Amino acid sequence: MPPAVVVLGLIAVGVPAGAYAAFGKPRSLGSAWLLAAAAAASAQALGELAGTTLGVLGDAQLLLAMVGAALAAAIVAIAEGPAKR
Repeated sequence: MPPAVVVLGLIAVGVPAGAYAAFGKPRSLGSAWLLAAAAAASAQALGELAGTTLGVLGDAQLLLAMVGAALAAAIVAIAEGPAKR
């Protein structure tokens, strides 16, 4: 497995989990992880196509992957709405 895939996977899992630990949202971590994995993979591909070198570690587009994963966690948190009691 390429090292870039491992790093992107850790970002896709860590960013939504960190948001949950800090803010209590998103409540459905499975959905957030799935969307964050897709966003991190898309960010990797877009960064490679654009030739971006900002925030790159080896072959991994870290900065773009973190932004994509954070955006994915925010989208899931907003889609969930407020907690129903």
